[in-house]
Amino acid sequence: MRRKIALFLTAVMAVLSLAGCGGKSDEQAGEDKVYKIAFVVPYIGDQSYWDLVDRGRQIVEEYENVETTLIEAGEDTSKWTSVMTDVCESGYDLIVSGNDTYEYYLYEAAEKYPDQLFFNFDFGNPLDYDNVYAVKYDTAELGYVAGLLSCIVTLSDMEQANDDKVIGVIVGMENDAMDDFIGGYCQVANDMGVQVIIGYPESWTDVAKAKEMTLNMINSGADVIWQVAGGAGNGVFEACAEQNVYALGVDQDQYAQFIDSKPEYAKTILTSFVKNAEVGVQTAVDKLIAGEFPGGAVENLGIAKNGVGLVENDYYLETVPEEVRNQVAEALERVTNGEIEVFSVLNGDPTEWQEIKSEAQQAK
Repeated sequence: MRRKIALFLTAVMAVLSLAGCGGKSDEQAGEDKVYKIAFVVPYIGDQSYWDLVDRGRQIVEEYENVETTLIEAGEDTSKWTSVMTDVCESGYDLIVSGNDTYEYYLYEAAEKYPDQLFFNFDFGNPLDYDNVYAVKYDTAELGYVAGLLSCIVTLSDMEQANDDKVIGVIVGMENDAMDDFIGGYCQVANDMGVQVIIGYPESWTDVAKAKEMTLNMINSGADVIWQVAGGAGNGVFEACAEQNVYALGVDQDQYAQFIDSKPEYAKTILTSFVKNAEVGVQTAVDKLIAGEFPGGAVENLGIAKNGVGLVENDYYLETVPEEVRNQVAEALERVTNGEIEVFSVLNGDPTEWQEIKSEAQQAK
């Protein structure tokens, strides 16, 4: 049930406050309790990362005992302290927020309101608060599989593959959190003798810049390009569509996203590699309802827990040869059971990362 922000709710909340003293007493626990959950994000509608979080909200709002409120706080971080304070004063059972850019304000609020529960849906920096549960997505594993598919395709005789053994990736920002997407990607490229071209538009929205970088990659021989740049990644699809080059999506099924509105984009996208933020949201809410909310804990959601993975839609099954798909499936299984040790930029040696990255960028 979605909680609507309307005037009549103010009156209802006032009555409930008088009846129950506004607290989270043990008497409220159980199947009759309605859990009020606020989602604080900068915006939705990016057709990528933030929409996945909102998808998680939509899933849990269908629970009979959950009401959700979506709060779009904007990108101006100078306003976030005030927004979080207002939300904390509003009597929610759980506040969902986070991401490397905005989690500072979650932790700031967690310190100020120790009795308020928080869920950081995309853990970035260390936390030390007993009222915060966080998950992180194994983007290193995700990148490894994206790199593997890219390498297999560029080395194959697929229709749009060339002989140059070059792949490309557009990464929204150059920082450790984003580079973790491409640590395993570069690792597998080195193992398979494929050159990697990396572009950082330093923006999540600059479509023109991402397109320009993609065209430069294509001119340098790249025939499979992965976008990890949010909304700016639309520039990757535009360039790949114009130049008849394979693309890979991120965060959600981007083939499905574009097949009706921009089919020329969709037909370049072999598959998408996704960070399943909605899985994290469901995990947290389920634990809350079960009375098992693990405050102070950080949980890693990798391939084994369906925290990350690739989309196996009809287009992937039709376009990517079975032999290639089988190799990818085998790699997923080997990563899951620990046979393949994937390099993580976030957890690994910075010097080793620079060596891996430098080797990957060299012509083969």
